[in-house]
Amino acid sequence: MLGIGVSIGLAEIILISVVSLATALTAIATAHLIRRYWLHQKPHAGDVPLISLSGGRVVSFHPDFRDFLNQRGWDKSPESLRPFFAFRFRGLPNGFPDTCDDHSDFAPRMSEDEVHLVVRRSEDNLTISLAGRGQTDVAAHVTRYRDYAKWLTKWVSRSEQNPIWVTDKDGQVIWANRAYKKLIHALKIQDGTDGTLLSELDAGRSLPDREQRRFRVTVGDDGPERWIDVSETIEHDFHLYHATDVTAVVQAETAQHAFVQTLTKTFAQLSIGLAIFDRKRQLALFNPALVDLTGLPPDFLSGRPGYLSFFDKLRDANIMPEPRRYTVWRDKIFDLIAAAEDGRYQETWSLPQGRTYRVTGRPHPNGAVAFIVEDISGEVTLTRRFREQLDLSHSVIESLEEAVAVFSPQGVLSYTNAAYRDLWGKSTDGTPLDQSVSEVSQHWQDQCDASPVWGDFRDFAVRFDERAEWDAAVTLKDGRMLDCRFRPLNGGATLVTFRQCQTQRQMALAGTL
Repeated sequence: MLGIGVSIGLAEIILISVVSLATALTAIATAHLIRRYWLHQKPHAGDVPLISLSGGRVVSFHPDFRDFLNQRGWDKSPESLRPFFAFRFRGLPNGFPDTCDDHSDFAPRMSEDEVHLVVRRSEDNLTISLAGRGQTDVAAHVTRYRDYAKWLTKWVSRSEQNPIWVTDKDGQVIWANRAYKKLIHALKIQDGTDGTLLSELDAGRSLPDREQRRFRVTVGDDGPERWIDVSETIEHDFHLYHATDVTAVVQAETAQHAFVQTLTKTFAQLSIGLAIFDRKRQLALFNPALVDLTGLPPDFLSGRPGYLSFFDKLRDANIMPEPRRYTVWRDKIFDLIAAAEDGRYQETWSLPQGRTYRVTGRPHPNGAVAFIVEDISGEVTLTRRFREQLDLSHSVIESLEEAVAVFSPQGVLSYTNAAYRDLWGKSTDGTPLDQSVSEVSQHWQDQCDASPVWGDFRDFAVRFDERAEWDAAVTLKDGRMLDCRFRPLNGGATLVTFRQCQTQRQMALAGTL
């Protein structure tokens, strides 16, 4: 084979590298010059470019407009440019200028203004310009913005309903809005130093914030009472005051304070103990009755104890039932709080001293829980006595030789005794109650000879007018005679008694001798 060898020396390598580098630098410089030319050229004759952007970043702007932006504290972002144009031109979209079309023309707000705002886009490059037959120079635009800012400031200060004023280091008012002037005119204060104004006002309430003071304002002798909060800001020996009308707030605070006092007095007069725990489960409110019922020291309750400490103190004072094991008691307290949060807790505490308390737990707004402690010892004692009297009355009626039946005002059998059950053939288990007067009287009628007594009795048992006691005699089918007495009771009830005739009883007794 024929071999061909090529050798390249060091000089040739250096020459090739230099030529390649020079070519690359030339290409970069040319592209940069083209870009700068496009950015700085006027899009159209008569247009005044203000800002040029590329890739969403500001790359150049008019020097006068740049100085103006810096004076206004511009944050260098394209999104914050909108206010500097929207005051003059209408229809600027949100996200201006990035959201503009390839060619956007925005008309002025004022009819006499003949300048338009033009936004042109080419690929990733964007130019904002002023165009038109009017004053398109940057100085005129800046002047318009400053005039607009002055008008806006005056308009806001005139529209502000609360007084605002500025004083120098000597206390002289150097600027004030319309509300301030209206206030001092209503108060008949000479427009002079700030000290004169504040000294005329009644600083009836002090606020924890030292930079804010509350004053009472009364316009005229019969004028309504008003309250204002005055805040002060100091900068460069100037004092800026803002007065805020807080009359509604003060009235609400006063009403709330009066309501709390009324509520406190009401709680203080209650015979029921009240303990309210806040969302942190600390005692937030209690009344004197709770002290009387539990015997807990007032200073302990005033210390806002937690619910565990509170119930632990009750346990130590033998005010609540205590399980034998302490861990069981603590679990019971947790269950007690959980039930109270759901409004399900209600228990009766029988205390060793013979007293009985009813304790109820109820949820309150904002996560609070209220416990109500009632002394029901008298109620329990009365109930027990009533039950004892009922039991005694029941024993007495059961021991009677007469057969007794009681009907309710609606004519329903509600009570019978042993003699009744023996007479009418009922079992010793007792006569079925809740039978109507018709059913019961039909049973009597079936065991007796025909008699109009039972029909009269049925009418008598269900009458609601004035009734009188009456007697009757009936004969059983076995030949025995019964003396019946029908007696009205209080509330519309009816008492029926059955007694074997006295003559037959005597004869029966004589026959057994």
